[in-house]
Amino acid sequence: MFNFILLGICFFPVSTIAQKNSTEIPSNLQPLFGNLNLKVDTTSPPEDSLTKNIRIFRAERGLLSFDTVIKYSIMSKLTNDTKHSKEFYSNLLDECQHGHAHHLIGNILINLYRQCFTGKEIEQLVEFYKTSAGKKMMVNIMMITAAAEPAIQQIVKETSDNMEQKMKTGKNKK
Repeated sequence: MFNFILLGICFFPVSTIAQKNSTEIPSNLQPLFGNLNLKVDTTSPPEDSLTKNIRIFRAERGLLSFDTVIKYSIMSKLTNDTKHSKEFYSNLLDECQHGHAHHLIGNILINLYRQCFTGKEIEQLVEFYKTSAGKKMMVNIMMITAAAEPAIQQIVKETSDNMEQKMKTGKNKK
C-alpha cells in the first residue's frame, strides 16, 4: 500500500501533469489530502528565501526525502517485475534522481510545500531535523514504515474481504 500510494503520488504527476503547468490533485488521491485543496504544479518556483529554505529542509530530511522514497519504490518493484530489465530500472532510477523527472518532482514538492507552510514553519522543521529526535526519526521512520507495510496491507485486504462478504450476506437475506 505504501509503495502504491508513493508511486501514485510521485510518478502520476510526472507522467501526466508534465504537459500541464498546474492541476488539482487527482480525484482518486483526494481522500489522502482532506480539505487542503492543493494544486500540483510542475512550474519552477520563485527563487526566494522560502524556496531556499524548502530546499534546505528537503536536504536535511535524509532518509525521509522523496529521493529515498522513490529509490525504495523503484527497487522494490525491480524484485517482482519480470517484464522489465535491471537496466530499465537503473535508467528509471537515474532519471528520477538526476534527469528531467527529478526536476519536475522537485518543482512539484517545493510548490506543494509553499502552499502548506510559511517560511517560519519551514525554518522550525529544519531546526527539528537537526535535533537528536529529528535525526532519530530520519533513521527509523523508513524502517518502521517498511516493517509495518506488509501487515497494513494484510489488514486492509482482510477488512476489504470481510466487508465484501458482509455485503454479499446482507444482500442474500433481502
